[in-house]
Amino acid sequence: MGASPQQITTSSLKLVVNQYIINHMRARDHALIGALTASALMPVLGVNSVVFWTASVLIDGDHYVDYVYRNGFKDFTIKGMFRFNRSLSAVLSKENKKGGFLTISLLHTIEALGFLYIASELTGWLWLQSVFWGMLFHISTDLVHKLVRGGRIFGRALSIIEYVIRSSSMKQRGIQPQEVYRRAAAQLTDSTEIQDIKESQ
Repeated sequence: MGASPQQITTSSLKLVVNQYIINHMRARDHALIGALTASALMPVLGVNSVVFWTASVLIDGDHYVDYVYRNGFKDFTIKGMFRFNRSLSAVLSKENKKGGFLTISLLHTIEALGFLYIASELTGWLWLQSVFWGMLFHISTDLVHKLVRGGRIFGRALSIIEYVIRSSSMKQRGIQPQEVYRRAAAQLTDSTEIQDIKESQ
């Protein structure tokens, strides 16, 4: 017997979701996957499903802060951030097997999630719990994407303490974790305002 229309629709939806997770996971794709998941959670979260979706998208705000810091507070445009991240991804694809890259995104850390979890449990506020689960969902899709694509799962430290320890260890071995940022900036030869990427201390 052939598949029913409902089975075909479900399979198609799963295929679309899987393809986005595997091949894309850019900001707009996080927004789409988050919206689909938030819609499915409406019976449980109600209006707070919007909070879940918002948190799953805005968690990437720490990438913007990181970009502004690394360009020495010379450029504050969203366009500049996306251009730099594309250049960084290109460099990382070449450096993937060398292990000379380590970064941290503060909202993507165990400490940030732990703080939100404890606060949401102490207050019992559903909206705060929705923020926690939205952020956790985003981080999970990031890890799945990297795992499936064979990317650097441990290129981003998941803990502030982990970052300090690993960064110190790499420097002792003569590896400069932040060198890749300067190389990414050097590729942006047509953008004078983001040439000087600051090395993290």
